[in-house]
Amino acid sequence: PHLAPRKAISDPELTFGLPALLTAATGMDALTHCIETFISPRINPTADAIALDGATRAWRWIETAVAEPTNRDARWNMMVASMHGALAFQKGLGAVHAMSHPLGGIQEVSLHHGTLNAVILPAVLRFNADHVGDRYETLKRAFGLPAGSDLADAVASLSARIGLPSSLAAMGVPKSTVPRMIEGALADHSHSTNPRPVTAADYASLFEAAFD
Repeated sequence: PHLAPRKAISDPELTFGLPALLTAATGMDALTHCIETFISPRINPTADAIALDGATRAWRWIETAVAEPTNRDARWNMMVASMHGALAFQKGLGAVHAMSHPLGGIQEVSLHHGTLNAVILPAVLRFNADHVGDRYETLKRAFGLPAGSDLADAVASLSARIGLPSSLAAMGVPKSTVPRMIEGALADHSHSTNPRPVTAADYASLFEAAFD
């Protein structure tokens, strides 16, 4: 599913019966939208509230949605999470999307946007950790995670539990694409709303981390 052409996917969480890994990938896309919106430095309390609700629903229901494809409660909550992500990201996204957008356009291999976000998100969460105030603590409380836990590790663990690849290398991304992916990330509209300023060297390190 992480190699599925993006053009073959439509309204990801609105249809029952999607293959489990596609559900996992589109669910992680919704979660990433909500998390990146919530930690964006722009001021938009309404978007924050919508994003936090969407992230909480996605976190609590994604595993059930993957494991039980006909569970209507899980599907409904994931649909709401997906919609909340779409409503809220007017506030701005961040480095995860700045990196995944150009990757989605490479010709060497067809890559699913949600899977890319799932793979990249932990590295970007670690990069941003000291620039988000208490927002990671708010997310951890909403997700039911222990106060001393690491949010990035928890996201990576969730992604693994629902069967998604752990790295760009596992998705078949050639390392030779990285220089032009860095250029694409710097030019992407999501770059400017990352909570921590990101340089070309930073993107190089983030891509390296996502490859491992």
